[in-house]
Amino acid sequence: MDIRTLRLILILATPLVLLSIASSWIFELMWLTELGYDSVFWTLRGTQVILGLTAFFASALFLVVNARSLASRIRFADFTNTPLHGLSLNFARADHYKNLQQILTVVALLLALLFAAGFYIHWDASLRFLWNEPFGNTDPIFNKDIGFYLFQLPFWHLIQTSASLLLFFVLAALSTIYMFTGLVGARPGKGLYASSEVMRHLMINAGLWMAVVSWGFWLDRYQLLLKPEGIVFGAVYTDIVVQLPAIWALFSLTLLLSLLLFVATRVNIQKPILYIAALTVLILILGRGVLPGVVQTFNVEPNELELERPYLENNIKMTRMAWGLDEVREVEYSAEDTLRLADIRTHQDAIDNIRLWDPRLLIQTYRQLQEIRSYYEFYAVGNDRYEVDGSTMQMMLSAREIARQLPSQSDTWVNRRLQYTHGFGLVMNSVTEANRQGEPMFHIRDIPPVSTSPDLSVDNPAIYYGVNSTGYYIVNSEVPELHYPSGDQNVYINYPGSGGIPIDSFFRRIFFAWEMSDINILLSDYIHEESRLQIWRSVHERIRKITPFLKLDRDPYLVLRNGQLFWIQDAYTTSSHFPYSQSRSNINYIRNSVKIVVDAFEGTVDYYIADENDPVLQVYNSIFPGLFQSLDSMPEGLEKHFRYPQDLFELQIGIFNRYHMTQPQVFYNQEDLWTRPNEKYGGQQLLMEPYYVLARLPGESELEFMLISPVTPENRDNMIAWIAAKSDPDNYGDLVTYKLPKDRLIYGPAQIEARIDQDPEISRQIALWDQRGSSVIRGNLMVIPIENSFLYVEPVFLLADGVDIPQLHRVIVAMGDNISMQPTIEMAILDIFGMQSEWIQSPLTMSGENLPPILDGEIPEGMLQTDPQQLMEIRSVWNEIQSALMDQEWAAYGELLEELDQLIGED
Repeated sequence: MDIRTLRLILILATPLVLLSIASSWIFELMWLTELGYDSVFWTLRGTQVILGLTAFFASALFLVVNARSLASRIRFADFTNTPLHGLSLNFARADHYKNLQQILTVVALLLALLFAAGFYIHWDASLRFLWNEPFGNTDPIFNKDIGFYLFQLPFWHLIQTSASLLLFFVLAALSTIYMFTGLVGARPGKGLYASSEVMRHLMINAGLWMAVVSWGFWLDRYQLLLKPEGIVFGAVYTDIVVQLPAIWALFSLTLLLSLLLFVATRVNIQKPILYIAALTVLILILGRGVLPGVVQTFNVEPNELELERPYLENNIKMTRMAWGLDEVREVEYSAEDTLRLADIRTHQDAIDNIRLWDPRLLIQTYRQLQEIRSYYEFYAVGNDRYEVDGSTMQMMLSAREIARQLPSQSDTWVNRRLQYTHGFGLVMNSVTEANRQGEPMFHIRDIPPVSTSPDLSVDNPAIYYGVNSTGYYIVNSEVPELHYPSGDQNVYINYPGSGGIPIDSFFRRIFFAWEMSDINILLSDYIHEESRLQIWRSVHERIRKITPFLKLDRDPYLVLRNGQLFWIQDAYTTSSHFPYSQSRSNINYIRNSVKIVVDAFEGTVDYYIADENDPVLQVYNSIFPGLFQSLDSMPEGLEKHFRYPQDLFELQIGIFNRYHMTQPQVFYNQEDLWTRPNEKYGGQQLLMEPYYVLARLPGESELEFMLISPVTPENRDNMIAWIAAKSDPDNYGDLVTYKLPKDRLIYGPAQIEARIDQDPEISRQIALWDQRGSSVIRGNLMVIPIENSFLYVEPVFLLADGVDIPQLHRVIVAMGDNISMQPTIEMAILDIFGMQSEWIQSPLTMSGENLPPILDGEIPEGMLQTDPQQLMEIRSVWNEIQSALMDQEWAAYGELLEELDQLIGED
């Protein structure tokens, strides 16, 4: 390929590349402007352009100067005795020399582009560096503010690494070319030979490279605190005692070597340079390779706990700080098997909210019973709490979104892009109720949505923005959009909202057709000036386009507030540069600092500050003023639906299972290592996921929504503790660990599962169902704390062959050594207590003789003074309660319980 062809390719390719980039950016700017975030675009793209251009011009200047210098030195080279002698090169000719210069310049510019790309894609580190904030705490070795490690060190490391690689490549390329052209060689007994100009060229580049390498050793001191190797994350004994002095020596020697190389361009000092270079290599091999291993083997390992104690303390303290575990409240929990029926009644509101419906099975039920049409689909099940008729109820819910794939007969461009544009409504059921067929009791169902309470009314059920919305849609066109099916007819609308980009000119139609790679946008007669293009409609996609620097929780969840539908997305600020903090999933610092609300109809995206004390968020708040809002400006009521994110909780548990041990000796010996338990599902042992509960913590009077998880000792199945993360506004984010006694057995989930398998009556019944054309699936095992005891609850589902509708058929309840499987939780509880409830059923005499044990083993005050007529009324009400339970008539059941309380004289 000659220079003219190369030049032609560049002339043609450059405008096309620039046009493609520019059009994408213009489209993105138009979209962000509609959302009110055009300032974010200018900040991000402006930073990328400035960084890229700065890196390009700096590296291009350096590379072009070197390329021109190389060309001038090989112009009159003699290739007779070189590997190039057969090519008949003659750069002494002016035209050949000019071509050489141009080729080397083009190569230099291409290399500069590659170099600049590294800075272009690392804009986040650059922005953090420019707007860095102090953290307020220092590292334990160098006493540097942690903000230096989070915001400054990554940027300095980026520059040093990039410059070092560039200089090394240039030096290696120059050396290779000079040797191939015969300008550098070796003579037997006389060493290297080269002209003074060639040697000066190499010495200058070598001096620059050594200067950057020296700077790298300076930064390596701080990198020691980010070392993943060793007994713990961060610097340990050999790092501080051996590696750190070696790094100081290497820094000094390479800096001296750099100075000598610059001096060598004027003075012949080859021997000192060789001696210092040899010493540098020797210290590098011994100080950073051999000696640390020797010291570790012969000095540290025989005395490891004593020598590593301060570094263990550093790691424990900094890890707990970085993962938000330094303020975990620890409580001793007795876990006695003394649960009484009176305790159950005291916590009846929590019992009524124990989750029986397993989301892995409930999504199948939703799809079979409530998708209604093939162009709708449920993708995920959420878990939340709602005020219904004055009571707080834990609910499970899912959005009815438009399907990603339309039925084949309907999959046309008009249907796919103009008519089937949005989902419609949601389904919601309480976590514990089922009808006679074992199906969920829906509080919101059908199309249009039908609610059981005015508190759950849905005024605007259209879902234009969801969790799995893909591709683009054009709304408010000449083609009416399917709103919802109504019998044999359909209801249609034209989108009345403001979501999307207006298509209000012919130029925009051309532009959008180009961007979407879809000529139909330009050709369709259905699109007019009031039409709008909706793109990036999924919650994750929208947020990532606006704020790519935030890490998102995997599970955005739907919220119904005042008849409107919103998505709440948890977002995290993270870092991998927190000193001495244990790394997990490539991060070692995390905060749930942002709550993001996406309107399901309009598509607006609002960011709210959930943690004002997070330094990383403070940096981003400085970079993007106006992007993040105070929680006080959030629409009223949404904060009541905040929930502690499961992704964060699982990461924290993974760290806390080891770092709850704060004594160095206990930590070193791993004496009390915890792990998440296993549970049985579908015949397999799976890692138990944390679960949301609406419960009352021991010693507290209020019902709270929280995320909890039992933990077990490593390689053991007994429960050793349980951890709760609160979600209600007043205590949001509080973490509490309840530690269980170590001197006796507390059943863990796997042990309860084993006891269920071993129960002859339960196993016989399950085996019988399995043989009758059905398969039995046991759902999530819930471990519910009540007073100072545990209630274990596991639902049992039947799945008929050929019918994909799981039915809640039985509930297994375990307390202490007792297990019962009954149609409802209430019946299983009463079955376990057995004789403790017979005082209600049996005729009682005025004398109180032969009374069975009741409640806590004592006769309730006033019972012996009750006349026979009242006792008969009590027995009659009790029988009605049992009938209501069997028929699952919950309203009547509640009224009868109140009547029973009045009869027996309880408040």
